[in-house]
Amino acid sequence: MPPRIRHREGLALPPKEKVLVDGMCGRLARWLRMLGFDASYDKELSDEGLMLKAVEEGRVLVTRDVELHERAVKAGVRSILVKSPDYTVQLALVATALGGELEVNPDRSRCPVCNSPLRKVGKEEVKGLVPEKSFNLHDEYWMCTGCSKVYWRGAHWRGISKVLEKAREIAYRGLSTEACS
Repeated sequence: MPPRIRHREGLALPPKEKVLVDGMCGRLARWLRMLGFDASYDKELSDEGLMLKAVEEGRVLVTRDVELHERAVKAGVRSILVKSPDYTVQLALVATALGGELEVNPDRSRCPVCNSPLRKVGKEEVKGLVPEKSFNLHDEYWMCTGCSKVYWRGAHWRGISKVLEKAREIAYRGLSTEACS
């Protein structure tokens, strides 16, 4: 089971590690943000730019590029190489390696779009910003502090839960050496 980070009241804290995800793992960046990781993603940066940004911002580089990973490690940059093209395997690997939970808690999540923290908002604050049916069905909402996108536990939540359950199964049975380095 992946380690859990908890404080006195028993609620999970956001992961402490910040990551920089390369252009080959964009989908992974969105999922890591939902788990609470500060996950920077820039598909336009060169390999040198990625390594420099990782060092300057104190981030762990996450890549599928073997050569980039090897160069980063030789340069003293913390790096995780994910070999699998399956983002669920990638998610299990990175979250487990960095001590994060494979569970979405909107109170500690970041915006999957822009990486800014979310804040819980009152129902009346989102009136007119979410579909009327969703507004009538749900009472809890979170808004991105950066782009103002609104999130709630809607019908998509079941799909999110299935992906995370699969990632937990992968993490529990152990990641093969074929999936990571």
